Amino acid sequence: MCPYIFKPVGLFRCVNYKQRGEELREIIKKVRNHTFEYVSRESKTTKWTKYDQAQINEFADFLDNLREVVDEAERRIIERTPQEKRGPGRPPISPADITKALLLQTYTGSPNRVAEGLLLLFREKLGIDQHFSYKTIERGYDREPVNEILDEVNRILNGTVEGTEVTFSFDGSGFSTSQKGAYAASREKQRATKKSTKQSITPGDEGTGGEALPYDTFPPSNVSVKTSFMYSVISVGVRHKLVAGVASCPDHSIGETTMFPEVFNRTLWCHPKMEVILGDGIYSARWIVDLVAQNEIHPYFLPRSNVTFKSKGYAGWHTMLFSLQTNPQEWLRIYHMRSISETVNFMVQCRFGQTVRKKLDARKDTEVRLKYTAHNIRRFGYLEILEKIRPTWQRKNT
Repeated sequence: MCPYIFKPVGLFRCVNYKQRGEELREIIKKVRNHTFEYVSRESKTTKWTKYDQAQINEFADFLDNLREVVDEAERRIIERTPQEKRGPGRPPISPADITKALLLQTYTGSPNRVAEGLLLLFREKLGIDQHFSYKTIERGYDREPVNEILDEVNRILNGTVEGTEVTFSFDGSGFSTSQKGAYAASREKQRATKKSTKQSITPGDEGTGGEALPYDTFPPSNVSVKTSFMYSVISVGVRHKLVAGVASCPDHSIGETTMFPEVFNRTLWCHPKMEVILGDGIYSARWIVDLVAQNEIHPYFLPRSNVTFKSKGYAGWHTMLFSLQTNPQEWLRIYHMRSISETVNFMVQCRFGQTVRKKLDARKDTEVRLKYTAHNIRRFGYLEILEKIRPTWQRKNT
């Protein structure tokens, strides 16, 4: 869809690398200083009548899609997983039913006891066979089958746009674990620490296997337990705004580059035909660029202003830099779609930005994944009305 503008083969014999490097660094400086004369994209028109209708139908569509997509996810998992013969005793509660309750709890932003009351109200609507207590809902955050269903749900929802969604943007965010926690404040401390230490590390010089760069981490001394947050990295389809991959971690010494391989693999699992990956300067490490290029995907990461053409063994590095230096307008036209992932993070923070209530790390991770899964289910209801995207699973009422 968005191939690089040229083939670098043949340039290696007659290129003045020093001059090209100076031109590239000048372009990057102008972009970072907001002085580059960029020809912006045409703005899209919003179908406000249909958008109003999607808002009116949001809760009803969310419940319908929640019931159907979780049932479909359970069916697919059962088909590919050998089932153990159950022994005597009380039958266990279905992980699908627990997942439905957890997603309803996430959508309403309610604690466990209120969620049990909502289960009484919406049990028939969600197709849940039996009532269970708030303690079962609480223990659902520890259940591996619930996480497996969440992965399958996201894969099913992304499958509805597979083939039409080929460009994905990566971005990091955070969910506070207390009312006093502030992700933005910790970010400012991170930038201040980076500036005070005057680190000048070229991306790609360190870290060849998912290892975080020094400027990528949060200073532990500036982050207290009471004001901490769950750090997350997501990938988002820029056309339909569905989250394809998610990774989260409570450890503030781990940054976005460390979690990139996990999110990248999850995105590739949902969209094996993706063509373009976008990201801000923190992803412009040589090993990340090469990891993307080895999978025949075009990386668009804005390099640092002191970048050089030295590949240091990473073949994909040259291709991305030559593309930016040769045709910056076209490169930036594609790169600036990266802001879509920031938009989606803002959407999730506004709608599901309640404080992370869980105390155990494993439960915190499940709670963050539930937020993004609830966003996808909610977003799919809008896509049905705005873009007439139909589900890939068989509806019960058709």
